[in-house]
Amino acid sequence: MQKDIQAILDKVSSGNGTAEEQQIAKYWLHQLHQDDDSEFSETDLDALSSEMWHEIQKKRKAESPGRRFLWPAVAAAACLILAFCTVLYFYHDGTSDGNKIAQVLFQDISAGGNKAYLTLANGKKISLTDASSGTIATQAGIQITKTSSGQLVYTIANQKAIGKNDYYNRIETPKGGQYQLNLPDGTKVWLNSASSLKYLVNFSSKEERIVELTGEAYFEVAKDKNHPFLVRSSGQEVKVLGTHFNVNAYDDENGVKTTLLEGSVKVNNNVVLVPGEQSVFIGGKLNVKAVNASDAVDWKNGEFVFNKDPLTDILRKVSRWYNVDIVYVRNLGSPLDVPTFSGSVSRFENVSVILRMLEETSNVRFAIEGKTIKVK
Repeated sequence: MQKDIQAILDKVSSGNGTAEEQQIAKYWLHQLHQDDDSEFSETDLDALSSEMWHEIQKKRKAESPGRRFLWPAVAAAACLILAFCTVLYFYHDGTSDGNKIAQVLFQDISAGGNKAYLTLANGKKISLTDASSGTIATQAGIQITKTSSGQLVYTIANQKAIGKNDYYNRIETPKGGQYQLNLPDGTKVWLNSASSLKYLVNFSSKEERIVELTGEAYFEVAKDKNHPFLVRSSGQEVKVLGTHFNVNAYDDENGVKTTLLEGSVKVNNNVVLVPGEQSVFIGGKLNVKAVNASDAVDWKNGEFVFNKDPLTDILRKVSRWYNVDIVYVRNLGSPLDVPTFSGSVSRFENVSVILRMLEETSNVRFAIEGKTIKVK
């Protein structure tokens, strides 16, 4: 067993570990941090500290510029020390390799992915997760295709067959899902987890291109000055001619947030946003503030980005993306007492990676039990 553990550690440390071996190492850290009952000699800790420092230097030299988690350096050092301690913990434990690895893979929770359901105008529901690449359906001269990269594309296949009948489709993502679709007018839509979009199969017979959103979506609207594009969600309406923007309209969030990245949009036929501004519609009132617009589309870019975000806000995102329930075993106190965090991490890490990062800079602890995360 010692050789197996040492081999995994050597491979992960050198950057040659497989995805499975990296996740096993991450979970070792997770388990040790929860147990905190392993004892090591001073000699062991000295050796681990030396190894840790060596690894930090290697990572700093290899690290490329860009966004990364902004945890203090001491937290990064602590993570490495704990990781090596965990290896010793498993070495001294007498349980067999197979049972340990099975437990590791069972307990952690993997990230979400491209998962969605499409409901056609005739009521037929198609699982896009299971559907093969290629043509899925044809409606009123519009061909619906699933690409090999997991996108839904609407194209005009027969102009003469396009009538004036209103054919509505709905695409919806479950918790732990996301999806991209291209509408016949050229508009691109990225749908976040636990969201849905209702839209006409063909806009050509209408003066306005209207879609209805629940949850969150990012839009790159094709320019058409004669046919405004409208997004309706939770009592709000966003009107554009051609632009890039994000709408967050989850029922459990504090208001509907519209963030503009490019062009201009008009919210509720009243307020015009410019790039870098975000409107918040709550209680019938609309407020506007300047923001880092790229933070609002972190999910589309495959990241979680936090900018002094309360733990409760972060865990709502975790719940939706990892398809887990959040249970608060402890009382976090008043909203002013809830810890906040800044930084970023890939959305495609296992959930334990994010939880450990949150633990390193607060007194909050987490336990993963099946599809439930308990906050202690």
